[in-house]
Amino acid sequence: MCGITARVADDDSLRSLLTCLENLEYRGYDSAGVALLDGTDVDVTKSQGKVDGLKDRVLAGDLGGGIGIGHTRWSTHGPPSDENAHPHTDCTGTIAVVHNGIIDNHDELRDSLVDAGHTFTSDTDTEVVPHLVEDLLDSHDSTAAAFRAAIDSLEGSYALAMIVEGEQKVYATRSGSPLVLGVDDRSNYLASDVPAFLDFTDRVVYLQDGDVATVSADDYRITDADGDPVQRAVETVNWSPEDAQKGGHDHFMAKEINEQPAAIRQAIEGRIDGTDVTLQEFPPGTFADVDAVQIVACGTSYHAGLYCAQLLEKWGVPVTTQFASEYAVSPPPVDDSTLVLGVTQSGETADTLEALAVASEHGARTLAVTNVIGSTAARRRRRSPRRWRR
Repeated sequence: MCGITARVADDDSLRSLLTCLENLEYRGYDSAGVALLDGTDVDVTKSQGKVDGLKDRVLAGDLGGGIGIGHTRWSTHGPPSDENAHPHTDCTGTIAVVHNGIIDNHDELRDSLVDAGHTFTSDTDTEVVPHLVEDLLDSHDSTAAAFRAAIDSLEGSYALAMIVEGEQKVYATRSGSPLVLGVDDRSNYLASDVPAFLDFTDRVVYLQDGDVATVSADDYRITDADGDPVQRAVETVNWSPEDAQKGGHDHFMAKEINEQPAAIRQAIEGRIDGTDVTLQEFPPGTFADVDAVQIVACGTSYHAGLYCAQLLEKWGVPVTTQFASEYAVSPPPVDDSTLVLGVTQSGETADTLEALAVASEHGARTLAVTNVIGSTAARRRRRSPRRWRR
């Protein structure tokens, strides 16, 4: 899991990008970096370690620019190092890319690009993307077209943001990894999660798999993979920046432990009157003919799932709890009488979303439980079988 962000504005974006990265640091601690367009040139600064180290490095220099991308990394391909930190560039240093996800066919693409004369400087899967775009620019009539062609070569999951020398915009796309657009009056943002830019705007556009966004300071355009325009609604989130911050605690786990009394009060407020409990009702028939429940989750959500399984077992419901990562690659037998319950606090846990997709493709009913209104899990909600397919 990594965090990516971008800002496009007429004023300097460096400090705003650093704020976004600090808000995303829970997604990765190994290294961090930014790339900004200083006039027409792409200027990249990155370092191993936490965002604070990057912040000290860039604020001590003269880095600046209205258009920038940023990244905080949780390493998968290649160890934590300055070289493996994002953003990554092409051979000319004029294209910079940040990426969340895993590109499964990166070895094949790297070999082909090396044969074509490209030189790589990192161990990451991400670096193939700027080199692909560089390779395709001459054969396409625009950067956007070259970007779409590069995306078409990728296999795996990804959220990408890219800047190019001399172009006052950010190109971005997603497939299987979260990416949301933040809309403001004089600037626009991109990020893996809404909390990244909540300090600056509460208006968001949730991009969907296959969307390709071209974002400028005062506008944005979203197309499908063929370049045809698509419309996505602008929504307003009802969170405050404080909701997404540690609130003086050393880490988020400590915050969550200390917030448990308030969380319980909020959960029951307006829902309990004496001995009567009133909950939002599901449509009639939602749980009709459910013969078994399978709970899928990761981390602390998995432990919540274990407790839920105990409760369901007391009521005589056949139930199992599995790690979502294992379920996604080796699902147990299911049918239309199986309810697969995905528990994901953020609503963006890739393994849990993939497990729900696999369950649905195999014919199960699916239901997601999440804390975050507007997350991928919340927006997909309950789907009938085979509706999660990418």
